[in-house]
This record gives sequence, C-alpha cells and structure tokens, in this order.
Amino acid sequence: MAADVAAAASADVADPPSAVSTADAAVTASADVAAPPSTVHTADVAGQEVQQAAAGDPQKPKRPLSAYWLFTNKVREAVTQEIKEKNNGKANFGEVAKTMSTRWAALSKEEKKEFEVQAEQDKKRYAQELKVYLEASDLAGTLRKKYEHLIPKKPMTAYFLFSQDPTQREKATAALKEAGVEVDNKKLASKLGEMWKATSAEEKMTFEERHKHEQGEFLLKQKEWQATPEFAEIERAASMQAEKRAADGQEEKDEGKSTKRSRSVPKQGKAKESKESPTKDKVHQQSLQSTAKKPRKASAARGPTVEPVIDADVLTDAGKLGLDAMLKNLAARPEVASSGKTARQMLQALQDAGGLVNPAKRALLSAAGA
Repeated sequence: MAADVAAAASADVADPPSAVSTADAAVTASADVAAPPSTVHTADVAGQEVQQAAAGDPQKPKRPLSAYWLFTNKVREAVTQEIKEKNNGKANFGEVAKTMSTRWAALSKEEKKEFEVQAEQDKKRYAQELKVYLEASDLAGTLRKKYEHLIPKKPMTAYFLFSQDPTQREKATAALKEAGVEVDNKKLASKLGEMWKATSAEEKMTFEERHKHEQGEFLLKQKEWQATPEFAEIERAASMQAEKRAADGQEEKDEGKSTKRSRSVPKQGKAKESKESPTKDKVHQQSLQSTAKKPRKASAARGPTVEPVIDADVLTDAGKLGLDAMLKNLAARPEVASSGKTARQMLQALQDAGGLVNPAKRALLSAAGA
C-alpha cells in the first residue's frame, strides 16, 4: 500500500500550463482550494483520522497542489482587480490566467521557494490522508498488503514453469533469430506457447510433476496461514466490509421502493377523467378480465438440498489438505454432479486449481466436454 500512496502523492505539476489551458484550470483551482496547504499539520491529520473513523464513511482526500497553483491561488484576486481597473470593471479569465503565468515565470528561484515548500507539505498531507482513507475504505485490502509477506504465493502452472525455464527460453530465442524475426517479449512468449503445444506428454511430465509438488507445498502453507491470527483479522475485516456493503445496498433498495410508491399514487385529475369517460372505464375493465383469465406459468418447485455423496477415503484426504469444505461445495454443483466425475477427480481438480472451486469446476466440465 505504501507504493500506492507514494505513486499517488507524486502526481504533481512542476511547470505552469499553457495560456490556453490555464484559463480553464484556473477556475478549477479556485473552486477546489479553500485555504493554502501550508496550514496543514500532523496534529490536524490525526484529528481527521479520528473524525473519519467515527463517521464510518471516509471522504477521498483532495490531491496535492503544485507550487504554481499555490502561487496562482495567492495572487489571483489581486491580478483580477488590476485587470478590472484597466478594463472598466471587466476581467477575462484568459487574460487573468496569462498574467499569472507570466508573473510566475518571472519569479526568481528564491521567490518560488516559498510555494515549493508549501507544495511539499501538501504532498505529505495528501499521503497521510490517503493512507487513512484507504485503511478506512478497504481495511481487508490494507491488511492483505500489510501481511503479504506471510501469505503463501500460488505456484506457477506447468506451462509457466516451462516458459520460465532458461533452456526453453534459449531454444525459443534461437528459433526466432534463425527465422529472421526480431526478438521481443511478445514474440518470445508466442514462440514458447507454440513449443509447449508441440512438446510431448513425456517431456511435459517433468514440469507437471514439479507443479504438483509445489502445489502440495502451497496447500500445506495455506492451511498453516489460515490458522494464524493475521488471517483471522483479515477475515473479520472482509466480513465487516461485506455487511456494510449489504446494508448500504438495502438502504438504496428501500429508498427506491419509497420513490416508486410515491410515483404510483393516483392523481385526482385522472380519477375525475375516469368518471367523465365511462367508455374508457368499460374498456379498462374488459382488459383486466382478459388478463385475469390468462393462466400463469407455474414456477418450478425447488427440491430439498441433497448432501453430495463422497467416498470416505477421498473426504479424509481432502481434510488433510484443508479442502474438505471446497470438495463438498464442488460436488454439490448440479453441473459437476451430472458430469459423471468421481470424487477423486474432483479433489485432483481442486488441487490443480489451488483450492478454488470455480476454476476446478471449469476444468472438470471442459474435460467432460472434450
């Protein structure tokens, strides 16, 4: 997350814009900035952290201003007044912006230093506020970034192990040069893909066995990771975020229903028109009777949920790998159950997919359809 904050905080404008674009930007800068950032201190940021945490719905911080924009915010009023005095009380935005740009260019390094210091302080303010904002709006993501050194990394597939093998990369490079093709990353990746397709099953076996070995180690590390307090902290944060999103969605849904009800209230004018037009009432009644006579489609009744039958030995092996819940989930999918795949094949698919149910399901169904 520190990298994201640093990257966002570095977004700055060092030089003044052209006279054409300055006119538009000057209006934006004057609307966005209420006070110069030189007044921002660490104590103020700490107070904002407390307020945002209490509010529960943090506001995204304003991006930092460059030294040039800080200068224009300071002199804009005076420059505008000068131009008004010369033009009978009129000041054109383009002329104001051009004048400010010219005066900025005429400043010495010492005179610009004041605004550059303020801009640097504003960058620090933004970095601190952005960190607070990200932690408040996506606590689970922040914790994942904090504990990324503890989270096990998924192993590469057999193909990626093949494509990263130095010997195979040398072969692909040599083949491209021999064909007179200029070697770049895209062409090299394409050539390695062709080589993988042409590789025999026996040659692929080396990389597939290595993948299975690394996959087994990954699953063991993943099980150990899921037993740590850091993992539990991330899960609690993710659960709280999901509950908040669900609550916010329900509030929006309730507001939508309220609006719909208010729109559906009949107007007195229409009621009066109905009384005055008996023919329309008769046609309307006939339409309602016709609609009532139409049979409604019977909705399919949902049957009771059936617990999937899994061999005891397979379920035991899945429990050792920490995949018992995933295996039950996968086996309960109707399309998987109807594919004719055995529980052992389902477990193998889960292992190959790193414990992810949907990728394992897709692999099983694609194999069944092949």
